[in-house]
Amino acid sequence: MNYQQQQLIYWEKQGYDQLCGVHCINSLLQGPYFNEVDLATIAQELDRQEIELLGKTGHRYKSQNVAEDGNFSIQVLAEALKKLGDLYIESVDSKINQNQDLSQESGFICNSQAHWFSIRKIDNIWYNLNSTNKRAPEIISDFYLSAFLLSVKENGYQIFVVKGVYPPPQLDNIDQSDRQKVLTTQFVKQVHDRRVKKKNYKLNIGGSDEVEMEKALKQSKGEKYESTDEEFEEEGQQPQKKQSTPKFQGQGVQFQHQKSVVNYPNFNIDPLDAEYRSIILMTLEQKFSMQLEEGLVILFQLPGGQNKQYTFSYDATVEDLYDFIFFESRQQPMRFILICPIQKLQLLDVSQQLLDIGIDTMTQIIVKKE
Repeated sequence: MNYQQQQLIYWEKQGYDQLCGVHCINSLLQGPYFNEVDLATIAQELDRQEIELLGKTGHRYKSQNVAEDGNFSIQVLAEALKKLGDLYIESVDSKINQNQDLSQESGFICNSQAHWFSIRKIDNIWYNLNSTNKRAPEIISDFYLSAFLLSVKENGYQIFVVKGVYPPPQLDNIDQSDRQKVLTTQFVKQVHDRRVKKKNYKLNIGGSDEVEMEKALKQSKGEKYESTDEEFEEEGQQPQKKQSTPKFQGQGVQFQHQKSVVNYPNFNIDPLDAEYRSIILMTLEQKFSMQLEEGLVILFQLPGGQNKQYTFSYDATVEDLYDFIFFESRQQPMRFILICPIQKLQLLDVSQQLLDIGIDTMTQIIVKKE
């Protein structure tokens, strides 16, 4: 994807790990400056210094800098920031910061007993970079910043101002994944605009993605996770109603396990009608002849193991994904089903918009041949 002339945000999303300290500091610094090994090395050095100072033997000393679950102390994060040069932290409750206009600062790190997250001003806009956000950084207005910080404190967090000279964003050669994301500000704004329209909208200060944790717990017990209507509403989706028999009339591709159909119209082309098929392919060739410079980058894994990538518009639908694979497989026509493994979705309703069902940039889609 061509990122030139675009405003970008680096954000790390937390999985089932306990590396929120790593995600917090990297999102604050706008690049993957540290990993868990780097912070663990700093923690060990701080432990060594404390053991020498206290005169304790190593086997009697319990680290105060890294917990058994991998959570790091404020001393570790502060030392990591020092290694990048002129960066240091101060509590927002210190005398020097009392009665100060905190909106003039550049960034904060927030800590509870079990979670870290950062807040950063990027191109004069404040973002909540919490790694447990569901889809993207959250926009915080200058007017709301003070109220948000107060809410964070009231929920048991300590807040530290990060002062000094920040390093430049480190966005080159990032292998985007489910955890490391480079997002355009336009995409973040679109996600924000959708969320603020929801009832009971509020910024996220949580220390865990409750949906993901529940899924993991169910999976570990061999149980099936059932999505709630509330979960779909939060994500802007519509819950899929279970049907004993498909209501789709006419031909379709049956998905063996779900007994559902893909309502993709081009699967209904008469194989003997070569002229009509040719017209459809010519239309799709024109549709996909140009790559967008900005949009949703979708990664396809084809049945033979090959990979394809295409940038779709932000208002793209599931049908656009089917159109792309239908065109790409024109030399060896096939019927297929698209599956999103991250969302655990079989994409059967071609009318749905990608953003509405939680499919954003750098999402992988598996093409399953039928």
